[in-house]
Amino acid sequence: MKLKNLSNRIRGKIKALSLPYQYADVLNRNSELKNIHKEKRCFIIGNGPSIKEQDLLKLRDEQTFVVNSFWNHPQYKEINPKYHVIIDADVFPIDNQKNNFFSKEILKNSELLNSCSTKLFFHAFGKKFVEKNGVFDKNNIYYLLSRGQMGDGSGFNVEIDRIIPNTKNVIVATIIIAAYMGFDEIYLLGCEHDFLAYPSDKHYEKFPHFFDNPYDSKADKNPTDYYAMSVVPYENRIYQAGILFKNYRLLKEKLSKERPDIKIYNATPNSFLDVFPKTSFEDIKL
Repeated sequence: MKLKNLSNRIRGKIKALSLPYQYADVLNRNSELKNIHKEKRCFIIGNGPSIKEQDLLKLRDEQTFVVNSFWNHPQYKEINPKYHVIIDADVFPIDNQKNNFFSKEILKNSELLNSCSTKLFFHAFGKKFVEKNGVFDKNNIYYLLSRGQMGDGSGFNVEIDRIIPNTKNVIVATIIIAAYMGFDEIYLLGCEHDFLAYPSDKHYEKFPHFFDNPYDSKADKNPTDYYAMSVVPYENRIYQAGILFKNYRLLKEKLSKERPDIKIYNATPNSFLDVFPKTSFEDIKL
C-alpha cells in the first residue's frame, strides 16, 4: 500500500510538472493580451443579487467582465459583455467523466454566447471539452492554467501567460486577468461575498444570486452532479472563506507593489468584501 501511494504521488508530481509544456501554446497565446487596455477602466460583474437593482445597460459601452452563470441575466445580449470568465477546473469533465450540471449549463447556453462578441476565458482543462463538443466557434477563447496556492509574500505569479495560483473564487482570477490586460481602474459589482451569513445546510449554489438557480428546478437533484452542490460543515466554510479573503489581500498587496497605478473599488452594496475601498455604482460617472 505504501509503495502504491508513493507511486501515485510520483505520477501526480510528474503530471503536474508536465502541465506547462502540455499547455504551452495556449499560455503563450495569452501574451497577446498584455497591456492591451492600458490606462482604461473595467467592470467585473459577479452574480450576487444586488445587480438586480443596478442598470447594467449603462455598461454597454464599457469594458465588462462577467463570470460563471451570468448567461442567466435576461439582458445578456443587450449588455454584450466584453469578456466571460469560467476558471474552475472542476466544471469541465476530464477523460471519460460524464458531463456534470455546470458543464451541461455551458452547452445549453453556448448558442447565447455565440450570438455575442464576448471573448471567453476558460480553465485550460476545458480545451478538450470545447473541442469535443464543437462549441463557441464564433467566440475568441483564451485558456488559463492554475496550480498551487497564493503564499504569504509576493512570490506567486499573476501573469496569465504562465501558471497562476488557484484563486478560490472566479472574481480573484478575473482581477488577475484585468491587471494583466493593463486596466488601471477596476470596479467590482455583484460581489456580496456573504457566504458566512448562511447556515451549513445551504451549499454554494443555494446562496442568493441575481437569478433563480436552474438546479432548483431539476427533478433529479444529485449533489454529486457538481461539486458546488455539496453541503459542507460550517467550520469548513469558515476555513474556505478565510483562504479566499486572504487571497484578495495578498493579490492587493502584490499589485500595489508591481502595479501601483491600479485602483480597485468594490461597488457592491452591503458587501462583506472589505479588502478594497467601497464606492457606489450610482456615483460612478458613466
